[in-house]
Amino acid sequence: MRKAKVQKTFIHYEPLKPWEIVLIIIYAAITLGIALSRFILSTEGRQVAIIFYAMLTQLFSYIFLYVSLRNFQVYLIWLLFGVIHFILYLYLKGDAELQMVRGYPSRLLINTIPLLLLFQFLRYLSMKAQRREFVVPAKGGGPDLIENKRVSGADYLIMLIYIGTWLGLTMLFLF
Repeated sequence: MRKAKVQKTFIHYEPLKPWEIVLIIIYAAITLGIALSRFILSTEGRQVAIIFYAMLTQLFSYIFLYVSLRNFQVYLIWLLFGVIHFILYLYLKGDAELQMVRGYPSRLLINTIPLLLLFQFLRYLSMKAQRREFVVPAKGGGPDLIENKRVSGADYLIMLIYIGTWLGLTMLFLF
């Protein structure tokens, strides 16, 4: 007879997995590169690097790190990166070299904390509505890629809310 799987509490702490540690170290190095971009990249290169750094972090954290972000220890580390993003925004916002037609690309860095908070809110709603953690739907309509779980209509709605919010905030601050 199989034992029933014990559901974890909403806020739980687990040790970091080796790949999470490597990812955090790589991301910290990239963050340092963005902070020092004035000395490393051209003006156009800096603009593009900041845009991709902010947008891809916010999108990929939902798509590829949704299981890791359930671990509150990992979540707090990424929330700390969100604080660092805000500090980087303050550092870069007045840089005349980064001025684009409609503002500064560093404004995108402001979105990280609200999107991480939205992630937890959507996670909470999923736990209340579905009595399980949400999963990110895979392309093609099959099970999710990471946990191989069945995707529900609520999971699609959660994805739509997150991606819509990400896109809305990106358009608001980029254009």
